[in-house]
Amino acid sequence: MFESASILGSIRVGTLTLELIGFRNLMGVVNLGLFNSSEGFPNVAAQAVRSGSFTVSASPLLLTFPDLPYGRYAATVHHDENQDGILNVNSLGIPKEGIGFSGDPKIWLGAPPFHKAAFDFTPESRSRTITMKYLLP
Repeated sequence: MFESASILGSIRVGTLTLELIGFRNLMGVVNLGLFNSSEGFPNVAAQAVRSGSFTVSASPLLLTFPDLPYGRYAATVHHDENQDGILNVNSLGIPKEGIGFSGDPKIWLGAPPFHKAAFDFTPESRSRTITMKYLLP
């Protein structure tokens, strides 16, 4: 499929598509943050260049972000099954709900750093797949 890049002012932009796979159910919403630097990554939504909550209506779930400037990004997602707006964890701090990061880095002792989840969004590379991970049953 061919997509020409539009130009927003003098900045080249395109449409990024994120495919979220591996949901254990279709309950609740997925909260997503898309960051263009390590500032705030992964949990300060106010520092994300794009963020939002999306109903988990299908698996895989496709999310598109039009008019996004080409560059380096990292995405973080949280499957908020009970829609309480927080990542529920157990007494040890292990998430009870699904989480995921672009690049599908290993999750060990907390969230990965920006550089482990970062990817280049270019006219030749406009989509990414993120696998949801559930650390507890």
